[in-house]
Amino acid sequence: MRSSLVPLLLWLLCAAPTVAASPTYRVDYEIALEAGEPWAAVSIRVDSGAALKRLDFRIKPERHRDFRGDGEVQTEGSRVVWSIPRRGGTLRYRAKIPNSRRGDGYDAIMTDRFAIFRGDNLIPPATAHAEPGAESIAWLRFRLPPTWSVQTGWIRAKDGVSFRIDNPERRFDRPIGWMIAGRIGVRVDRPGSTELMVAGPEGSGLRRMDLLTFMNFVWPEFDAAFGVVPPKLLLVGAGDPMWRGGLSAPNSIFLHADRPIVSENGTSTLVHELFHVVTRIRGADRDDWIAEGLAEYYAVELMHRAGGLSDARYGQVRDWLENFGATVRTLKGDRASGPTMARAAILFWELDREIRATTGGQKTLDDVVRELIPIREVSEADLRRITTRITGRSPRTLDTPLLR
Repeated sequence: MRSSLVPLLLWLLCAAPTVAASPTYRVDYEIALEAGEPWAAVSIRVDSGAALKRLDFRIKPERHRDFRGDGEVQTEGSRVVWSIPRRGGTLRYRAKIPNSRRGDGYDAIMTDRFAIFRGDNLIPPATAHAEPGAESIAWLRFRLPPTWSVQTGWIRAKDGVSFRIDNPERRFDRPIGWMIAGRIGVRVDRPGSTELMVAGPEGSGLRRMDLLTFMNFVWPEFDAAFGVVPPKLLLVGAGDPMWRGGLSAPNSIFLHADRPIVSENGTSTLVHELFHVVTRIRGADRDDWIAEGLAEYYAVELMHRAGGLSDARYGQVRDWLENFGATVRTLKGDRASGPTMARAAILFWELDREIRATTGGQKTLDDVVRELIPIREVSEADLRRITTRITGRSPRTLDTPLLR
Protein backbone atom coordinates (compact mmCIF):
# COMPACT_ATOMS: atom_id res chain seq x y z
CA MET A 1 0.00 0.00 0.00
CA ARG A 2 2.81 2.41 0.97
CA SER A 3 4.70 1.75 -2.28
CA SER A 4 1.62 2.57 -4.36
CA LEU A 5 1.27 5.94 -2.64
CA VAL A 6 4.79 7.11 -3.53
CA PRO A 7 4.16 7.58 -7.31
CA LEU A 8 0.85 9.30 -6.54
CA LEU A 9 2.53 11.78 -4.16
CA LEU A 10 5.28 12.50 -6.69
CA TRP A 11 2.66 13.13 -9.39
CA LEU A 12 0.72 15.51 -7.11
CA LEU A 13 3.87 17.47 -6.31
CA CYS A 14 4.81 17.82 -9.96
CA ALA A 15 1.24 18.71 -10.99
CA ALA A 16 0.77 21.36 -8.25
CA PRO A 17 0.75 24.87 -9.69
CA THR A 18 3.84 26.96 -8.92
CA VAL A 19 3.51 30.51 -7.66
CA ALA A 20 5.75 32.75 -9.72
CA ALA A 21 7.81 35.20 -7.74
CA SER A 22 7.08 38.86 -8.38
CA PRO A 23 9.58 40.34 -10.84
CA THR A 24 12.12 42.69 -9.29
CA TYR A 25 14.46 45.31 -10.62
CA ARG A 26 17.36 47.07 -8.94
CA VAL A 27 17.55 50.85 -8.57
CA ASP A 28 20.78 52.51 -7.49
CA TYR A 29 20.61 56.16 -6.46
CA GLU A 30 23.77 58.23 -6.14
CA ILE A 31 24.00 61.77 -4.78
CA ALA A 32 27.31 63.58 -5.31
CA LEU A 33 27.98 66.60 -3.09
CA GLU A 34 30.75 69.20 -3.20
CA ALA A 35 31.38 71.47 -0.23
CA GLY A 36 29.73 74.84 -0.79
CA GLU A 37 28.26 73.83 -4.18
CA PRO A 38 24.48 74.44 -4.14
CA TRP A 39 23.76 71.88 -6.87
CA ALA A 40 24.02 68.13 -6.24
CA ALA A 41 24.77 65.71 -9.08
CA VAL A 42 22.17 62.92 -8.98
CA SER A 43 22.14 59.66 -10.91
CA ILE A 44 19.52 56.91 -11.00
CA ARG A 45 20.67 53.55 -12.34
CA VAL A 46 18.07 50.88 -13.26
CA ASP A 47 19.37 47.40 -14.04
CA SER A 48 16.50 46.29 -16.31
CA GLY A 49 14.18 48.05 -18.69
CA ALA A 50 12.22 44.82 -19.05
CA ALA A 51 10.71 44.97 -15.55
CA LEU A 52 10.68 48.79 -15.27
CA LYS A 53 9.92 50.38 -18.61
CA ARG A 54 9.46 54.07 -17.83
CA LEU A 55 9.67 56.66 -15.06
CA ASP A 56 7.50 59.77 -15.26
CA PHE A 57 8.92 62.42 -12.90
CA ARG A 58 7.09 65.48 -11.58
CA ILE A 59 9.86 68.03 -11.22
CA LYS A 60 10.31 71.66 -10.22
CA PRO A 61 12.20 73.20 -13.17
CA GLU A 62 13.82 75.78 -10.88
CA ARG A 63 15.24 72.97 -8.71
CA HIS A 64 15.85 70.08 -11.16
CA ARG A 65 17.68 70.56 -14.46
CA ASP A 66 20.11 69.21 -17.05
CA PHE A 67 18.43 65.81 -17.48
CA ARG A 68 20.26 63.34 -19.72
CA GLY A 69 20.60 59.60 -19.81
CA ASP A 70 20.49 56.28 -21.61
CA GLY A 71 17.40 55.67 -23.69
CA GLU A 72 14.90 58.44 -24.37
CA VAL A 73 14.60 61.40 -21.98
CA GLN A 74 11.73 63.82 -22.66
CA THR A 75 11.49 67.09 -20.72
CA GLU A 76 8.40 69.24 -20.92
CA GLY A 77 7.60 71.83 -18.26
CA SER A 78 7.30 70.09 -14.90
CA ARG A 79 7.50 66.57 -16.36
CA VAL A 80 10.49 64.43 -17.28
CA VAL A 81 9.75 61.03 -18.83
CA TRP A 82 12.60 58.54 -18.97
CA SER A 83 12.13 55.49 -21.21
CA ILE A 84 14.59 52.91 -19.93
CA PRO A 85 16.53 50.71 -22.41
CA ARG A 86 15.75 47.01 -22.11
CA ARG A 87 19.29 46.32 -20.88
CA GLY A 88 18.91 49.05 -18.23
CA GLY A 89 20.53 52.45 -18.02
CA THR A 90 21.29 55.58 -16.02
CA LEU A 91 19.52 58.93 -15.75
CA ARG A 92 21.60 61.93 -14.65
CA TYR A 93 20.60 65.44 -13.62
CA ARG A 94 21.35 68.22 -11.15
CA ALA A 95 19.26 69.16 -8.11
CA LYS A 96 19.42 72.36 -6.07
CA ILE A 97 19.98 71.90 -2.32
CA PRO A 98 19.38 75.27 -0.56
CA ASN A 99 15.77 76.24 0.03
CA SER A 100 14.41 79.17 2.05
CA ARG A 101 11.19 78.65 3.98
CA ARG A 102 8.65 81.45 3.91
CA GLY A 103 11.40 84.07 4.24
CA ASP A 104 12.33 82.87 7.73
CA GLY A 105 15.45 80.76 7.44
CA TYR A 106 16.27 77.64 5.42
CA ASP A 107 14.88 74.11 5.54
CA ALA A 108 17.73 72.93 3.29
CA ILE A 109 21.25 74.32 3.13
CA MET A 110 24.72 73.73 1.73
CA THR A 111 27.82 75.23 3.35
CA ASP A 112 31.52 74.50 3.10
CA ARG A 113 31.20 72.34 6.24
CA PHE A 114 27.86 70.54 5.95
CA ALA A 115 24.63 70.06 4.02
CA ILE A 116 21.10 69.42 5.34
CA PHE A 117 18.30 68.50 2.93
CA ARG A 118 15.43 66.13 2.25
CA GLY A 119 15.99 63.30 -0.20
CA ASP A 120 12.49 63.74 -1.65
CA ASN A 121 13.45 67.26 -2.75
CA LEU A 122 16.51 66.00 -4.62
CA ILE A 123 14.79 62.95 -6.12
CA PRO A 124 11.35 64.12 -7.29
CA PRO A 125 8.23 61.91 -7.15
CA ALA A 126 7.73 59.62 -10.11
CA THR A 127 5.10 57.33 -11.58
CA ALA A 128 6.68 53.97 -12.39
CA HIS A 129 5.46 52.09 -15.47
CA ALA A 130 6.49 48.51 -14.80
CA GLU A 131 5.50 44.91 -15.34
CA PRO A 132 2.44 43.95 -13.24
CA GLY A 133 3.56 43.17 -9.70
CA ALA A 134 7.15 44.27 -10.29
CA GLU A 135 8.92 45.75 -7.26
CA SER A 136 12.15 47.64 -6.81
CA ILE A 137 15.19 46.73 -4.74
CA ALA A 138 16.71 50.14 -4.10
CA TRP A 139 19.98 51.42 -2.67
CA LEU A 140 21.40 54.88 -2.01
CA ARG A 141 25.05 55.91 -2.08
CA PHE A 142 26.84 59.23 -1.75
CA ARG A 143 29.98 60.74 -3.22
CA LEU A 144 31.32 63.15 -0.63
CA PRO A 145 34.26 65.50 -0.05
CA PRO A 146 37.15 64.11 2.01
CA THR A 147 36.47 64.17 5.79
CA TRP A 148 32.69 64.28 5.22
CA SER A 149 30.29 61.58 6.41
CA VAL A 150 26.53 61.18 5.93
CA GLN A 151 23.46 59.99 7.80
CA THR A 152 19.90 59.30 6.64
CA GLY A 153 16.72 57.86 8.14
CA TRP A 154 17.33 54.58 6.26
CA ILE A 155 19.19 51.52 7.57
CA ARG A 156 22.84 51.49 6.56
CA ALA A 157 23.87 48.38 4.63
CA LYS A 158 26.53 45.94 5.78
CA ASP A 159 29.02 47.49 3.37
CA GLY A 160 28.98 50.58 5.60
CA VAL A 161 28.52 52.84 2.58
CA SER A 162 25.09 52.21 1.07
CA PHE A 163 21.63 52.72 2.54
CA ARG A 164 18.84 50.22 1.84
CA ILE A 165 15.71 52.05 0.65
CA ASP A 166 12.68 49.94 1.49
CA ASN A 167 9.16 51.33 1.78
CA PRO A 168 6.68 48.43 2.06
CA GLU A 169 3.85 50.73 0.98
CA ARG A 170 5.42 51.42 -2.42
CA ARG A 171 6.53 49.19 -5.26
CA PHE A 172 8.93 51.90 -6.47
CA ASP A 173 11.21 52.93 -3.61
CA ARG A 174 12.46 56.51 -3.39
CA PRO A 175 14.98 57.82 -0.80
CA ILE A 176 12.83 60.33 1.06
CA GLY A 177 13.38 62.00 4.44
CA TRP A 178 15.93 64.23 6.12
CA MET A 179 19.63 63.73 5.40
CA ILE A 180 22.78 65.36 6.71
CA ALA A 181 26.29 65.24 5.29
CA GLY A 182 29.53 66.94 6.25
CA ARG A 183 31.67 67.19 9.35
CA ILE A 184 29.01 66.02 11.75
CA GLY A 185 28.62 64.62 15.24
CA VAL A 186 26.30 61.67 15.85
CA ARG A 187 24.82 59.98 18.90
CA VAL A 188 22.96 56.65 18.65
CA ASP A 189 20.90 54.46 20.97
CA ARG A 190 18.42 51.62 20.56
CA PRO A 191 15.39 51.56 22.87
CA GLY A 192 13.54 48.39 21.90
CA SER A 193 13.42 47.71 18.16
CA THR A 194 14.19 51.24 16.94
CA GLU A 195 17.59 52.77 16.20
CA LEU A 196 17.39 56.37 17.40
CA MET A 197 20.03 58.71 15.97
CA VAL A 198 20.73 62.41 16.56
CA ALA A 199 23.08 64.18 14.15
CA GLY A 200 24.22 67.76 13.73
CA PRO A 201 27.15 69.73 12.32
CA GLU A 202 30.21 69.97 14.53
CA GLY A 203 30.05 73.14 16.59
CA SER A 204 26.36 73.76 15.83
CA GLY A 205 25.29 73.83 19.47
CA LEU A 206 22.90 70.91 18.97
CA ARG A 207 22.49 69.15 22.32
CA ARG A 208 22.68 65.66 20.92
CA MET A 209 22.74 63.74 24.21
CA ASP A 210 19.93 65.84 25.69
CA LEU A 211 17.75 65.03 22.69
CA LEU A 212 18.70 61.35 22.59
CA THR A 213 18.09 60.92 26.34
CA PHE A 214 14.67 62.57 26.10
CA MET A 215 13.65 60.43 23.12
CA ASN A 216 14.72 57.31 25.03
CA PHE A 217 12.57 58.51 27.93
CA VAL A 218 9.36 58.98 25.94
CA TRP A 219 9.82 56.35 23.20
CA PRO A 220 8.30 53.39 25.13
CA GLU A 221 5.06 55.36 25.44
CA PHE A 222 4.79 55.63 21.64
CA ASP A 223 5.24 51.87 21.34
CA ALA A 224 2.66 51.19 24.06
CA ALA A 225 0.10 53.65 22.66
CA PHE A 226 0.23 52.77 18.98
CA GLY A 227 1.94 49.38 18.72
CA VAL A 228 4.05 50.44 15.75
CA VAL A 229 7.42 52.19 15.61
CA PRO A 230 9.88 52.59 12.70
CA PRO A 231 13.11 50.55 12.58
CA LYS A 232 15.17 53.77 12.50
CA LEU A 233 14.57 57.43 13.27
CA LEU A 234 17.03 60.20 12.50
CA LEU A 235 16.84 63.60 14.18
CA VAL A 236 18.82 66.26 12.32
CA GLY A 237 19.49 69.62 13.91
CA ALA A 238 21.44 72.83 13.30
CA GLY A 239 21.35 76.49 14.29
CA ASP A 240 20.83 79.65 12.27
CA PRO A 241 20.23 80.31 9.43
CA MET A 242 18.08 77.17 9.52
CA TRP A 243 14.33 77.54 10.05
CA ARG A 244 13.60 77.93 13.75
CA GLY A 245 11.12 75.11 14.18
CA GLY A 246 10.56 71.40 13.74
CA LEU A 247 9.65 69.47 10.59
CA SER A 248 8.96 65.75 10.22
CA ALA A 249 9.35 63.21 7.43
CA PRO A 250 8.35 59.51 7.40
CA ASN A 251 11.64 58.37 9.00
CA SER A 252 13.26 61.56 10.28
CA ILE A 253 12.86 64.96 11.93
CA PHE A 254 14.54 68.34 11.61
CA LEU A 255 14.75 70.46 14.77
CA HIS A 256 16.46 73.82 15.14
CA ALA A 257 19.31 73.67 17.65
CA ASP A 258 17.80 76.47 19.76
CA ARG A 259 14.35 74.90 19.95
CA PRO A 260 13.62 73.74 23.52
CA ILE A 261 12.78 70.08 24.05
CA VAL A 262 9.86 71.20 26.22
CA SER A 263 8.59 74.78 25.97
CA GLU A 264 7.77 76.96 28.96
CA ASN A 265 4.07 76.36 28.33
CA GLY A 266 4.63 72.60 28.73
CA THR A 267 4.20 71.57 25.09
CA SER A 268 6.93 69.90 23.04
CA THR A 269 7.74 70.45 19.37
CA LEU A 270 9.90 67.32 19.46
CA VAL A 271 7.16 65.00 20.75
CA HIS A 272 4.66 66.66 18.37
CA GLU A 273 6.91 65.81 15.41
CA LEU A 274 7.61 62.31 16.76
CA PHE A 275 3.87 61.66 16.63
CA HIS A 276 3.83 62.60 12.93
CA VAL A 277 6.80 60.30 12.21
CA VAL A 278 5.40 57.30 14.10
CA THR A 279 1.76 57.45 12.93
CA ARG A 280 2.18 59.23 9.56
CA ILE A 281 -1.43 60.39 9.89
CA ARG A 282 -2.29 63.43 7.81
CA GLY A 283 -5.57 65.25 7.43
CA ALA A 284 -7.76 64.92 4.35
CA ASP A 285 -9.17 67.98 2.58
CA ARG A 286 -9.87 70.73 5.19
CA ASP A 287 -9.20 68.25 8.00
CA ASP A 288 -5.60 69.18 8.85
CA TRP A 289 -6.88 69.74 12.40
CA ILE A 290 -7.05 65.98 12.92
CA ALA A 291 -3.34 65.28 12.39
CA GLU A 292 -2.17 68.47 14.09
CA GLY A 293 -4.63 68.24 16.98
CA LEU A 294 -3.68 64.62 17.67
CA ALA A 295 0.02 65.51 17.54
CA GLU A 296 -0.46 68.35 20.02
CA TYR A 297 -2.65 66.22 22.30
CA TYR A 298 -0.14 63.35 22.40
CA ALA A 299 2.81 65.75 22.78
CA VAL A 300 1.43 66.46 26.26
CA GLU A 301 -0.29 63.13 26.97
CA LEU A 302 2.76 60.92 26.35
CA MET A 303 5.05 63.14 28.43
CA HIS A 304 2.54 62.79 31.26
CA ARG A 305 2.37 59.00 30.88
CA ALA A 306 6.18 58.81 30.90
CA GLY A 307 6.29 60.72 34.18
CA GLY A 308 7.70 63.93 32.74
CA LEU A 309 4.66 65.98 33.78
CA SER A 310 2.99 65.71 37.19
CA ASP A 311 -0.80 65.60 37.35
CA ALA A 312 -0.82 69.24 38.46
CA ARG A 313 1.47 70.38 35.62
CA TYR A 314 -0.50 68.26 33.16
CA GLY A 315 -3.66 70.13 34.14
CA GLN A 316 -1.91 73.49 33.79
CA VAL A 317 -0.73 72.65 30.27
CA ARG A 318 -4.24 71.62 29.31
CA ASP A 319 -5.58 74.92 30.70
CA TRP A 320 -2.99 76.86 28.70
CA LEU A 321 -3.99 75.11 25.47
CA GLU A 322 -7.65 75.74 26.20
CA ASN A 323 -6.99 79.47 26.67
CA PHE A 324 -4.73 79.64 23.61
CA GLY A 325 -7.42 78.16 21.38
CA ALA A 326 -10.39 79.92 22.98
CA THR A 327 -11.00 82.29 20.06
CA VAL A 328 -11.14 79.53 17.42
CA ARG A 329 -14.56 79.28 15.81
CA THR A 330 -13.91 76.46 13.33
CA LEU A 331 -11.34 73.69 13.13
CA LYS A 332 -11.86 73.22 9.39
CA GLY A 333 -9.16 74.49 7.04
CA ASP A 334 -6.28 73.49 4.81
CA ARG A 335 -3.58 74.37 7.35
CA ALA A 336 -4.08 74.37 11.12
CA SER A 337 -2.76 77.44 12.94
CA GLY A 338 -1.29 77.33 16.46
CA PRO A 339 -4.62 78.25 18.14
CA THR A 340 -6.43 75.72 15.92
CA MET A 341 -4.02 72.97 16.97
CA ALA A 342 -4.56 73.89 20.63
CA ARG A 343 -8.36 73.84 20.32
CA ALA A 344 -8.23 70.55 18.41
CA ALA A 345 -6.08 69.05 21.18
CA ILE A 346 -8.74 70.02 23.73
CA LEU A 347 -11.40 68.38 21.54
CA PHE A 348 -9.35 65.16 21.57
CA TRP A 349 -9.11 65.29 25.37
CA GLU A 350 -12.89 65.53 25.43
CA LEU A 351 -13.22 62.69 22.91
CA ASP A 352 -10.89 60.46 24.93
CA ARG A 353 -12.98 61.13 28.05
CA GLU A 354 -16.16 60.21 26.14
CA ILE A 355 -14.61 56.99 24.80
CA ARG A 356 -13.51 55.93 28.28
CA ALA A 357 -16.94 56.71 29.78
CA THR A 358 -18.84 54.92 27.02
CA THR A 359 -16.71 51.76 27.17
CA GLY A 360 -16.30 51.62 30.94
CA GLY A 361 -12.60 52.37 30.62
CA GLN A 362 -11.98 49.46 28.25
CA LYS A 363 -11.10 51.69 25.26
CA THR A 364 -9.31 55.02 24.81
CA LEU A 365 -8.35 57.42 22.06
CA ASP A 366 -5.26 55.20 21.52
CA ASP A 367 -7.54 52.51 20.08
CA VAL A 368 -8.99 55.00 17.60
CA VAL A 369 -5.54 56.21 16.51
CA ARG A 370 -4.34 52.63 15.92
CA GLU A 371 -7.14 52.22 13.37
CA LEU A 372 -6.48 55.60 11.78
CA ILE A 373 -2.81 54.81 11.14
CA PRO A 374 -3.39 52.45 8.15
CA ILE A 375 -5.74 55.01 6.54
CA ARG A 376 -2.99 57.68 6.51
CA GLU A 377 -5.08 60.49 4.97
CA VAL A 378 -7.81 60.79 7.59
CA SER A 379 -11.10 62.66 7.24
CA GLU A 380 -13.66 63.69 9.83
CA ALA A 381 -15.89 60.92 8.46
CA ASP A 382 -13.13 58.35 9.15
CA LEU A 383 -12.74 59.65 12.70
CA ARG A 384 -16.50 59.42 13.33
CA ARG A 385 -16.83 55.97 11.78
CA ILE A 386 -13.98 54.38 13.71
CA THR A 387 -14.95 55.99 17.02
CA THR A 388 -18.54 54.79 16.53
CA ARG A 389 -17.38 51.24 15.85
CA ILE A 390 -15.14 51.21 18.93
CA THR A 391 -17.70 52.72 21.34
CA GLY A 392 -20.90 51.41 19.80
CA ARG A 393 -22.46 54.84 19.40
CA SER A 394 -21.92 58.06 17.49
CA PRO A 395 -19.49 60.34 19.37
CA ARG A 396 -21.28 63.35 20.81
CA THR A 397 -17.98 65.22 21.17
CA LEU A 398 -17.76 65.53 17.39
CA ASP A 399 -21.24 67.10 17.19
CA THR A 400 -19.78 70.55 17.74
CA PRO A 401 -20.10 73.85 15.87
CA LEU A 402 -16.31 73.78 15.53
CA LEU A 403 -16.72 71.16 12.78
CA ARG A 404 -19.36 72.93 10.71
